[in-house]
Amino acid sequence: MESKKNTLPEMGARFKEIRTKCGFTQEQIANFLELDRTMITKFEKGERSLGIADLERACGLFGCNLKVLRGLQEFEPMTVAYRAKELTLEDMEAVRNVQRIVLNLRRIKAYQEEKDEVGYTA
Repeated sequence: MESKKNTLPEMGARFKEIRTKCGFTQEQIANFLELDRTMITKFEKGERSLGIADLERACGLFGCNLKVLRGLQEFEPMTVAYRAKELTLEDMEAVRNVQRIVLNLRRIKAYQEEKDEVGYTA
């Protein structure tokens, strides 16, 4: 993806798209971030910004990084199956931790593939 300056509405729209692809409601995200649901609504509409810490925390739950929200990388969703009808905050924190592990594994794989391409040997 090309580098460009993002507008708040574009970032909010991407946030909503990713949130819905991950199967989370605005209420769940608001509770996870300890914010009022209207903050999430206003952010998704481009009417209000969220702090960097909140965006990073949400990205961890979604299994992506800020570059995805900024439109600099494609979103690669990770499938997570839930058995419970409702997710608790503890469940969501566990999902976030698993997503971070998977992201790290993806980075390691990409690094290894890059080394293989250039013929690097230790």
